[in-house]
Amino acid sequence: MEKDVKRYLWYTFASSWILWGIIIIANQLNLMRYGTPLSMLFFIAGGLTPPICEIWIKKKYSSSNDYKSFIKSILNPRHQVVWYIIVIGLAFIFSFLPTLFGGATIEHPLYIAILAFPIMIIGGGLEEIGWRGFLQSALQKKFSIISSTVIVGIIWTVWHLPLWFISGSPQSSMSFLCFSITGIALSFLLAAILYGTKSVFLCIIFHTFINSFWSVFVPNERLLPACFMLIFAIVMFIVIEKKTNLILDIN
Repeated sequence: MEKDVKRYLWYTFASSWILWGIIIIANQLNLMRYGTPLSMLFFIAGGLTPPICEIWIKKKYSSSNDYKSFIKSILNPRHQVVWYIIVIGLAFIFSFLPTLFGGATIEHPLYIAILAFPIMIIGGGLEEIGWRGFLQSALQKKFSIISSTVIVGIIWTVWHLPLWFISGSPQSSMSFLCFSITGIALSFLLAAILYGTKSVFLCIIFHTFINSFWSVFVPNERLLPACFMLIFAIVMFIVIEKKTNLILDIN
């Protein structure tokens, strides 16, 4: 397990940071500005390395049955309607709630989130193939679900770090501390969804909707709202975990 985790993290971080590093260096040399087609190609490619690396590693190092089972968990949309309601509802609440106490502002009509959804599948959602589809599950074989969730949240946050050095990127104007707290909060919600459904597909849907709703409810840099949303996420995690355990006990 440790070897698999190290292999995944090495390939993912190396490939992402090299691709994003090209933008950083070219930006400093005035050879490339963020937002140009070439820079966005490197930017998006860097963001797609978590799923690409994991799928490649699974294909190369796993048995044929393990690989097919993994791909099936990614592509399988067959889940109870109630889980789709929970997943989309949680994404909406997590994004909207901070607007009530100064943690975000409503900058666009809600339909913008629907329009953004297809783009955000590539711009974030597919990451879950690696982070939750592999890393969370692998770590839970050695650590508790809570410890694994926090570890994945920290790793996930650190993975984004080069984006703060790309002038003009959305992250370059963000508070890294607030982003980190939000990342760990989202890790708790994603871990709860994965625990309750065993579905990477629904994790992808949740992450995509979060990014889509953030196009409407734009977060700010206030620390207190970010901490509040972390508490909210932990509470939802506990509720979903307990409900899932109760259903499993009954069955």
